[in-house]
Amino acid sequence: MIQSSSEDYSTLTNDVCEMWVPAVGAQTVTDLFTKNLENIFDYLLKTINIPYECSMYVLQELKQDCENFSSNFIFRRNFETYFDTQPPFQLGEAILSGSFSEGLFIYSTTESPDIDFMCVLKNITFLQHNQEDGSLLLREDTPFVYAFVTKEETQHLWSEFLHKVDEQTGKRRLSSKKLKEKLEENYKKAGGLFHTSGKKEELEEVAEGAAVTIRKPKPPEPSFECFAELGKDFLTPPTNRPFDALYELVYAAVLDKLFPSSDIVLSIFCEGWPNCAREWITRERLWPDIYSVEKITQSGFHLVPKSSAAGDFHLSFSCAETMLIRTLSPLQHKVMRAFKAVVKYHQNIWNLPVKGIISSYYLKTIAFWHFEKTSMEFWTKETLVHHLVTLLHELAEALRIQNLPMYFMPKVNLLQEVDDPAVMLNLLENISQLSLNFSAMSEAINTASIGASIFLNSDNDIANRVNILDAKEKMVANIINSLTSNFPEDTM
Repeated sequence: MIQSSSEDYSTLTNDVCEMWVPAVGAQTVTDLFTKNLENIFDYLLKTINIPYECSMYVLQELKQDCENFSSNFIFRRNFETYFDTQPPFQLGEAILSGSFSEGLFIYSTTESPDIDFMCVLKNITFLQHNQEDGSLLLREDTPFVYAFVTKEETQHLWSEFLHKVDEQTGKRRLSSKKLKEKLEENYKKAGGLFHTSGKKEELEEVAEGAAVTIRKPKPPEPSFECFAELGKDFLTPPTNRPFDALYELVYAAVLDKLFPSSDIVLSIFCEGWPNCAREWITRERLWPDIYSVEKITQSGFHLVPKSSAAGDFHLSFSCAETMLIRTLSPLQHKVMRAFKAVVKYHQNIWNLPVKGIISSYYLKTIAFWHFEKTSMEFWTKETLVHHLVTLLHELAEALRIQNLPMYFMPKVNLLQEVDDPAVMLNLLENISQLSLNFSAMSEAINTASIGASIFLNSDNDIANRVNILDAKEKMVANIINSLTSNFPEDTM
């Protein structure tokens, strides 16, 4: 049995406490960069004395740079390109979802997170009464749904995306497969989503899952011949050419690490709250408060095209989950990120065929259940390690009994389909041992924190990075390199 010392405990406490907490609730990539830069900028304002007028100018410049960066370097096309200009297959809105919206994204040395978008269809919506009239067939024991189109005008509009008349109900059922095939067809016509260097991005085969996955090609590895060619260019005017070529190679590698792929998920907005999840509204809990519950249930939910024998579509609580995470305290958010970082890091290095069993969604679910039953008074710096270890114990217990209730629909067991006892036992043993090894947890957290360290570090380090000239008389020079290169002199 691994024995952790009090020093290991103290180190782990500090590592969790120092974890960066990204912004929550960003709905676009521009929003993602802007919100996180605003957080960093707020930190800078507390650390150094920048005149208010100057800070507002720089912040506005940051927002513009974020927008330019997204359109000029990340995305080649808008999402509207992959939808029709005429009804029915039109885009209502594209919403950033998943870990980037939730502030739970983790970069490691072995993998980078996908950037997920929920593309809400424009010309179809289900209302609350559609759950009573049979247009939406919902059950408490499954998140899968059948969606029927009953209005004659809507049937006519969406006719190419409907199944034949259902023999049992006499209604026409919406086809998730046909919707995804239409998105795939439009993508192939319009071309790639990402800016890439060299090879084209790849569209993974459309399967039963909800997402259409677009994967960027890896940038070419710089070869000896490449560097030899750069060396020759140093001798040939203009002398900036080799720097430009090298910059392009490095920049392509950075962007590949930042956003290696994207999952695009079609969705249909539904008003109200699903009847099959009404237990969540009334059950006793310590978190979230009643006002947050009311706000979440009034914000609606979505259907996404993920099918099974139980239904053509799958309930999505993605927006509700992001709203839940926004209610967390910074300490709760840090522990949630630490929990994900620890499990994902060690799952990648364990020599077991278990990488597909513990998904980020399962870890998020375990954290939500834990938050429900813990009082806010019990969330202090001194209890961070306790909460992290408890989450690992609860994961191990879920694996032991092979039962993890879905957070909004507890009659659904997320681990029901896992049917390899030997794999589950090995995984259970590894998780149990990990919960005792504070230094191993610190190793995982520190690895995940490498990407965040460039944003937040010690006060002196930040001051050195932004190169303060005179806090009272002059503005910060070269904030984040070139972001203020066009700053007018008369406002300095």
